[in-house]
Amino acid sequence: YHAVHKLYHPKYRSILYDQNYYDIFMFDLKGNLIYSVYKELDYATNFAIGGNGQWKDSGLGEAFEGALANPDGITVIDWKPYGPSNGALASFLSTGIKKNGVLIGVFCTQM
Repeated sequence: YHAVHKLYHPKYRSILYDQNYYDIFMFDLKGNLIYSVYKELDYATNFAIGGNGQWKDSGLGEAFEGALANPDGITVIDWKPYGPSNGALASFLSTGIKKNGVLIGVFCTQM
């Protein structure tokens, strides 16, 4: 993990700053949050609707589930308080990550 993180984290952090995002996330297909630029309290937790993650019912959980349901589109979750960001209002955009046409994960931004 550390070698891959060292390679890609600066790129995602740069995208975050350039686009004025609050955070960038990546999920595996089971709903596990496997990457976050800021690694707040939501990092390394589960967002699957059937899982046991504390924030699975949050806007980020909705964004994860939306991208699973429509991986070729962009799911937009409107502004609402988000606990891991100290309850600040947050909006999320998500889409599927594919490799050779096969869904392998979910990419999401927090505004």
